[in-house]
Amino acid sequence: MECFTPFVNGSFFEHDGQPYCEVHYHERRGSLCSGCQKPITGRCITAMAKKFHPEHFVCAFCLKQLNKGTFKEQNDKPYCQNCFIKLFS
Repeated sequence: MECFTPFVNGSFFEHDGQPYCEVHYHERRGSLCSGCQKPITGRCITAMAKKFHPEHFVCAFCLKQLNKGTFKEQNDKPYCQNCFIKLFS
């Protein structure tokens, strides 16, 4: 009931008794990637109170893929160790 897009082949996702398209279903469940804004249906990284596809959790400066435990946060953005030292030390 968010976007009023017709359900293709009558296929929809149910959340709290309401029908949703895939994007709005995942938005309601909090499972949209903060990097690409698309649904996460496989592996997921949770960091900085957000969720990401593993390939979209990247350094805000050099865009290198990060691992959950090996990043630094500054101004609500993730950075690899090297970029963090270059930019903020």
